[in-house]
Amino acid sequence: MTSILFLAPFGAMAETAIQLAEGMGISLTVETTDDDHAIEAVCRHPGIEVVVSRGGVAERIKAMEKISVVEIAMTVDEFLDAISRFSKQGMRNIGFVGRANIFGGASGDFKIAETNVFFRSCAQEKEIEENIIALKKNGIEAIIGCGFGYKHAKEHGIAAELLSTSALSIKNALDEAVRLVRAKEMERFQSAQLMAIINNIEEGVIAVGGNQQVNFYNNVARKLCPEKNGQLDHGIISELLYHGRQEKIASINGSHVLTKSIPLDINGKRFGEVITFQETSSIQSQERKIRLSLYQKGLYAKKYFADMLGESPVIKTLIDKAKKYASHDSNLLIYGETGTGKEVLAQSVHNASRRKNGPFVSINTASLPPSLLESELFGYVDGAFTGAKKGGKPGLFELAHGGTIFLDEIGELTPDIQSRLLRVLQEREIMRIGDDRIIPVDVRIISATNRDLYDLVKKGGFREDLYYRIYVLGLRIPPLRERADDIAILFESYVNEMAEKEGRKIELASQALELLKQYNWPGNVRQLKNIAEVVAYCGPEVVDEPYLAEVLAEQETKIERKAPTMPEKKFTSLKEMETDVLRGLLKAHSTDEICKKLGISRVTLWRKKKALLQEQ
Repeated sequence: MTSILFLAPFGAMAETAIQLAEGMGISLTVETTDDDHAIEAVCRHPGIEVVVSRGGVAERIKAMEKISVVEIAMTVDEFLDAISRFSKQGMRNIGFVGRANIFGGASGDFKIAETNVFFRSCAQEKEIEENIIALKKNGIEAIIGCGFGYKHAKEHGIAAELLSTSALSIKNALDEAVRLVRAKEMERFQSAQLMAIINNIEEGVIAVGGNQQVNFYNNVARKLCPEKNGQLDHGIISELLYHGRQEKIASINGSHVLTKSIPLDINGKRFGEVITFQETSSIQSQERKIRLSLYQKGLYAKKYFADMLGESPVIKTLIDKAKKYASHDSNLLIYGETGTGKEVLAQSVHNASRRKNGPFVSINTASLPPSLLESELFGYVDGAFTGAKKGGKPGLFELAHGGTIFLDEIGELTPDIQSRLLRVLQEREIMRIGDDRIIPVDVRIISATNRDLYDLVKKGGFREDLYYRIYVLGLRIPPLRERADDIAILFESYVNEMAEKEGRKIELASQALELLKQYNWPGNVRQLKNIAEVVAYCGPEVVDEPYLAEVLAEQETKIERKAPTMPEKKFTSLKEMETDVLRGLLKAHSTDEICKKLGISRVTLWRKKKALLQEQ
């Protein structure tokens, strides 16, 4: 069905339009009509979107809703051609009288060569006749006009010619009509797309005008909001708009929703609001799904090399080496004392590898009993043992397929688990407990330990063949005491991060930072972070040396101390004896030697030295 209607004021124009439409390959409905019957002509063709016409017919159609009008305007060539024809007949006073839209609104008196030309653009038929009468009194010799102009000129005895329209003008109008139709089709398509999107999103959407009149609402809004007389309850609209642009919790029809409004401002003028809202229960459900998907069983590595702070040569060398190892798939063993950050390094290696988009599965092998650890690592089938989950369960090696599995504290594995693990490393395949089916796996294995595995191998506590399987590449993380230059950097970073969450600002005195460097840090980075947490949450705004020493002393591990050799002097009190011994040691030994001899920490020695100075 065509959507373009061509209304011609006379038959010749209609024939031209039909011929042009055929040549252009467009579908066109053509009728011949006058001004009075123009609307009737349009009504006879339901589905018409664009009307092409001129003069009074075009003016009448403009009053109709949902109809676009393309007006046929005269070209300069047409005007000049008409003037030339009358000039050749000796006429020197020529008038153009008709509807304004035909002449492009031109009006006035002009002189072209030896010919006087009078343009009269009119809005009504009565005005056309009045202008023709006035021109006749001024000696007009010929009139070129629209249908009414031609008619009244003849009635008043003036030579007249019906204003014709060239094929070029009609073609230009048809081109514009086709462009309008295509634009309308694209608009409908985009509107349908938008409606499909809006009606299928999880959020409710309500569009309101400047007077809070509802212009549109989607299916979710229709479902959640009560209606009155086919419209949303105005009280609900006011409740949602009350919260403004900030996200707030509101109550709708007994349901809690998270809502906000978006102002529709154009050139600084407010035209309305778009309200969006979503049930809090739906948001919570989505959050649970996301968390379950990303974090279940540690399938997500969140640490990167950038998280490993430090400027010491030893830590820089370690990171450079780890980055090189990250580009390979060889098994990697990370070893170092407790609390040095072995899992952080493992996650960083994974996130820098080609497996970074795969899962990262982490398990502490020492945290589970051997029977449970085997089922966790390799999985089981339905009915494999009493209490087995119905349908079975995939093991961690299956879950790590395409990614990395991190086996922490691997030195604690029992001989049976070591044997099964060796097969996985050799064959790259696993078998679930209770099953006879082999499952190939593509994983990189990163292991970690705080024990001397080689010494364990020599003592028979760890399989030698497994040792050489997991230790293809090795990374030793140095203890904190070997990277003293990094202690202040790490501590200040942790303190600032934690204090910021509490809205606090902590400053560390230079003496306090020096004390941190002197401390032995048996718990390494983990202990350092614990101390930073105490300082950030409970410490004063300016942390000085005495306060920090007190915090360190509270966390010191009590160990059995070897008593120093008793002096032969006689003392009146135990305190006097301790003071004498300490003075003697300070004169002959370094701080580390004194701590070792007395079996005390640097912090304890620092406190005793301070008390000694106060007594002097």
